[in-house]
Amino acid sequence: MRNLHPYTKFSLVFVISGLAVLLDKPLSLAVLAGLATFVFLASRPSKTWLKGYFIIVATTVWGIMLSQGLFYQGFPRTILFCLIPPGKSFSGLCFIREGFLYGLVQSLRMVAGLSAGAYLVNSTSTEMLFRTVSALPFPRGLSLLAAAAVRFLPRVASDLRLLHQSLGLRGYRPFKRGLLYTLRTELAVVYPLLSRAIRDSRSVADTLLTRGFNPLSSGKYRFLPVWPWHEKLATILIFVLLFGIFLVKIVFWAYLQGVYYEESLRPLYALVRNYL
Repeated sequence: MRNLHPYTKFSLVFVISGLAVLLDKPLSLAVLAGLATFVFLASRPSKTWLKGYFIIVATTVWGIMLSQGLFYQGFPRTILFCLIPPGKSFSGLCFIREGFLYGLVQSLRMVAGLSAGAYLVNSTSTEMLFRTVSALPFPRGLSLLAAAAVRFLPRVASDLRLLHQSLGLRGYRPFKRGLLYTLRTELAVVYPLLSRAIRDSRSVADTLLTRGFNPLSSGKYRFLPVWPWHEKLATILIFVLLFGIFLVKIVFWAYLQGVYYEESLRPLYALVRNYL
């Protein structure tokens, strides 16, 4: 998976992201999230990448489940326990079981998208990423911004780690002196990071100006490896799959809204209702 052509990687990420939006059933979303996670793990990420990936996925899933469990408005509603009991004029703040389950299902969309994006960034160098985006029919300025964002993410993470190490040497421990102090300290860390980002952006801008970079030009980077024919075929097949599911969803939506109904399409309606 790591040695796929950049066009194949972009196509795979696009299809996974599209399916994460189109699919609704828990089983199909779970299969998609599992597939995206497998793709990321098959790119052989480092231990640092794995640690960061699992932390982001865990906090994303838990955050969505928690918010949906607290503020779920659907029915039926099974109350597990209440943080604030209901009153005469207040419905209370309670954890809803159906909200937790709904949040778990919806978080699978985020897991699929996060896994696909992590696979692309982890398996593709910054230079190759910029070449690929530049070869696509996008503005060169947008391509440069995308590549620069990916290029400077490791530096931002390194600066953040150094700042926390400096705070630790000065005796700072998260939550040791209370939640408000911790939040104030963590927010204060943002200012030196912003200052560093501004200096770096100015340096990049000066470099581009001295080299005559024109973001409005239509020039494309042609020095990309040859796209293998079997990867082209696989890309066409997954795009056909995405487009087919999109059309089926449109037909099913027209059926639900009473816009169009065809007796012979009842098996298709059942397939979408039960599995997609």
